[in-house]
Amino acid sequence: MQTNNKGKKILWEALDVLTGAAFPFMLQLVFSASVILFADYGATEIALGAVILVIGEMLMGAAYFICGRQNGVIAVRRGIQNAKKTAIGSNDLKAELGIGEYALYKGVVIGLVTCLPFMLVQFIDCFAHNRFCEFLLKYAFGWAAMPFALAGKTVEGGISAWLNFIWIVYPVAVHTFAYWFGAAKENKRRQIEEQAQEAKANRKK
Repeated sequence: MQTNNKGKKILWEALDVLTGAAFPFMLQLVFSASVILFADYGATEIALGAVILVIGEMLMGAAYFICGRQNGVIAVRRGIQNAKKTAIGSNDLKAELGIGEYALYKGVVIGLVTCLPFMLVQFIDCFAHNRFCEFLLKYAFGWAAMPFALAGKTVEGGISAWLNFIWIVYPVAVHTFAYWFGAAKENKRRQIEEQAQEAKANRKK
């Protein structure tokens, strides 16, 4: 692979990852600013707040699963399209470089990319606590900031904000599993279709 093509492959793959991360990230913001936020505002008791928080986290997890599964399906389909283009001698460089094709590590990377804004804001807030970061953590990244903030109400002195980074594992794990699951289901579906077409062709002989 030429050096110029390596640069293009890195750029195109990065854009593909950002595209896959865009919708899950937006859903992350939506759930943090709605259901999860009520765990703090709408709860007069910690127990009720915990129930609301769990519901919000489960809904966000379900949304991540749907997005991850779809990303996996798209990746498999793109790989098949690229293979077909390469087979007929197409000059499509993206197809030749295998841009957007399925690879399990991409499921992890996409999940991590959706968490980068939270990681940045939380890191800054841990070193220099300020109202702006506090606002973002509460209204945009409540999925990660709210659990220990709520639990901290039961502990004298609260709980260290550094522990919020643990919650990165949740969306990354859900997206990675869903990405693999979606790809596996799509491969299985195509295999069944091919077997059905082959059986149909054999019956005609």
